This record gives sequence, C-alpha cells and structure tokens, in this order.
Amino acid sequence: MTGQSVLITGASGFIGRATVLQLRARGFAVQAVVRRAQSIPDEWAQDPEITPVICDLARSDLDLDGVDCVIHAAASLVGNDAQQACDTITATHTVLRAINAQTKPPHLILLSSITVYDTLSLSVGATLDEGTALEQNSARRDAYCRAKIAQETLTQKAANDVGFPLSILRAGAVFGPDRVWNGHIGVALGPVLLRFGGRGQVPLCALSHCAAALVRAVEIRPPPHAPHIVNILDDDLPNRKRFVQILRNSGWPKRVLPLPWRALDILARIVSLLPVKAPGLLRRPVLHARLKPLKYSNARLHDLYGLESEFWFETAMLRAIDPTIFEPKND
Repeated sequence: MTGQSVLITGASGFIGRATVLQLRARGFAVQAVVRRAQSIPDEWAQDPEITPVICDLARSDLDLDGVDCVIHAAASLVGNDAQQACDTITATHTVLRAINAQTKPPHLILLSSITVYDTLSLSVGATLDEGTALEQNSARRDAYCRAKIAQETLTQKAANDVGFPLSILRAGAVFGPDRVWNGHIGVALGPVLLRFGGRGQVPLCALSHCAAALVRAVEIRPPPHAPHIVNILDDDLPNRKRFVQILRNSGWPKRVLPLPWRALDILARIVSLLPVKAPGLLRRPVLHARLKPLKYSNARLHDLYGLESEFWFETAMLRAIDPTIFEPKND
C-alpha cells in the first residue's frame, strides 16, 4: 500500500528504527519523529522518503498535516511515575491533540505492552490472550505498567469521542541486537542468574517481528469505534530453561541457580501481610506479571494480520546475541 504518509514517534529508538526500515521496504513515505537532531541515524540521509521531524513531545506540539497514519512508539521503559508522566503520558496527550486538530484524523497505532494484563487473576498454566482481564488496580504494579494503562485509556477515549481508527498492539518482551535480557527470566546477581521456575512460556517478540506487526497495522485499517487490539508475540515461545540455555551463548550467566517459583510466591504472600510496601518481585502482582508460569496466545496476530515469525527461537536469539554470525562472508 504505497502513497501513504506514516508518522512514527520514537523513530530513533530500538523498535522505532527497525519499523522505519520496514515501512520504507513496503513503500511508505515516513516522517520520523526524534527528540534531538543528534539521534538521527546516518542512513536516513540516503533516503529522500524519510523526513526527520525534531520534536520533544513532552514540550512541543506536533504537526500532522498530510499524515495518513501515526505509529506512536515513543515511551519510557524505565523511571518512576514522574518520568513516565513526562515521557509517556504527556507525549501521548501531544499526539492526541495533533490528531484532534485534523479535519480528517489519521489512523493511530499505539505500541503498548502485555504488561497491562492482570496475571494475578490467572491460574498457573493458563493462557493469556486479548480476552484476559486488564489490571484494574495499577497502584499495586510498577510505574511502567501504570503508564501503559493510562496510554491505552487516553487513546481509546479519544478514538471513541473523535471517531478516528485505532489499533493497539501489545508487545511482549522485544529482543534483538544488544537487547536479549528481560525481566521474565529471573533475578540477575552479577555473573549469577536466579531462575525461578523452568515451566511456562517467556512472552517474547523478536524486533523484526514487532516492526512487521506495526507495518501490518498500517496496512489493515480498523473501522472507527471498533479498535483492533492485538498481542504481538512470536510463534515459538521458549520456557525459561530453554531461554537460559541459549542465553549462555552470550557469555552470561556464568552460573544458574534454579529455584521453585512457588517458594517465591509464598514468600511474597507472607510479605504482603506486613505493614510495609514490598519492593519489586516481593509484590505478588509484580511477581505474577513477570514470572508466573503461563502460556501466551498470538492467534489474533495470525488471524487479523496473517503474520508469522521469521525464525524459530534459537535462531532469532543467536542473531540477537551476535548478528555477524549470519552476515554473508566476502570472498
């Protein structure tokens, strides 16, 4: 579907940069929003169909004239509620104001996260999909979860009020070059990994798969007032033991200490009875979101977008750990 102009926020980020490349491969003209000029990749200068847009969404307005579709991928992965409010929620308000200012509002694609689900309510071994209940008490979770829930709430209300097409893509743990670790595995202590449980799938999404899903969302436009909500997950999801086996090819961890997930859950349950706010994984809602043995479905990704993973898990991880392994050798 060529001829469309797509604006993407967070364009120089880990996911954004890969998505820009895939958008161009599909023939879309791209307006790539970056916070600073220093963030503009050198290769963009070689493509006249990539237009860098320097804009700090937390402080400046956005111009969407001539834009057919917006991929909103700008967000902070870390930080407390104040940082999330600035980098994630305020940025979303800026995008929504720009959409509302258009006579013909563009299609909005929000890159969200599977962190928005209430995994505490699921039984061990259950399957998480788009029908799983969302977290209703975000105060018991972390700042990132609260920000993603706020993003979804804001965009769904705006889409309902204004009537613009909306797609919400909830990504799993996205991995690729220089990013292979995620919090669904266990606890890292220097060269040692505490791996809690070996069962249950790790909700992974390869970088190229995530970018491909965002591009497919551009091509498959939902009707107004009927948003597409899709989990982006790979077809081949390993359990924690299989994940760690291939991760060790990177040289870390040097040692793995497998511990029973139930033991940590019991400890977190005991800590919850104390008159203190427990840190991190000692809060049961956080623990269940990261380490509970679950299955994850990407059936809707297949049904709606017809998208399949490019590689099996081991190949995708090896490519992420050392991309040069698969580069063609010069004679």
